[in-house]
Amino acid sequence: MEERQGTLNELHGMLGFIDSIEVYNRTHTSDSPSEKRSSRERVYREFLIFSTFYAAKMPVVICEGQTDNVYLTHAIRRLAAEFPDLAEVMPDKKIKLKVRLYKYPRSSTARLLGLKDGGSALLSKFIGTYKKEISHFAAPGLTNPVVILYDNDSGGDGIKKTIRDVAKVVTAGTDQFVHVLKNLYAVATPLVEDAKPSTIEDFFDASIKATVVDGKTFNPGKDFEADKHYGKVVFAHKVVRPKADTIDFTGFRPLLTNLVAAINKHKAAVISAAP
Repeated sequence: MEERQGTLNELHGMLGFIDSIEVYNRTHTSDSPSEKRSSRERVYREFLIFSTFYAAKMPVVICEGQTDNVYLTHAIRRLAAEFPDLAEVMPDKKIKLKVRLYKYPRSSTARLLGLKDGGSALLSKFIGTYKKEISHFAAPGLTNPVVILYDNDSGGDGIKKTIRDVAKVVTAGTDQFVHVLKNLYAVATPLVEDAKPSTIEDFFDASIKATVVDGKTFNPGKDFEADKHYGKVVFAHKVVRPKADTIDFTGFRPLLTNLVAAINKHKAAVISAAP
């Protein structure tokens, strides 16, 4: 036996295993679940914040939910040649993403980080507590940016307010990006047609959004008639994903340009701060 330094992946595996045992025990007991995190959960949560955001190995983009991840992944892949900061075309023609799109798995990670299935309210809270969450880390980090990507409509007003409170910057949603603090940035979806509010679905061609699925039409709103319309999850997984190779993603160019601007801003800041 020889003593050696452990790795983050090994530590992650250990903490994840301990957490799975705790979750199992909770679900197999008659005790009512506690609202407070246990000491083991707090340690695991700190590790996740450190490894996922503070010491991220590549730029991290946090969207408002899982459907945005699907859109963005395929947009980056299709426009990889135009955005080498976001993806690399390998010799075998495969596309390798150079950013990490934070996923919203129904797992301990989403539960402990408090991001759950996403949404503007949870992202606002994330922004508001980020400084405190990373304040006690002393190890080297902050070399890669964490970018919050949010819809530039009334649903994003809460995020804009939190940005104003934290960064002391007033944003009308017209900026390419806002540097919130440390390695945290925010990018709103670019305004459309005469500076109208926008959501990420606005960057798809109208013909794709007109796709009929099981006799129903797409409605991106929260409230719709289920017998007549389908929502974002169906659009992402039954329209965008299977048709990704033929969809026109050029409408995403302004958004990807703004993401690159935020990433390069942080990269330049890290270089200028180097001894």
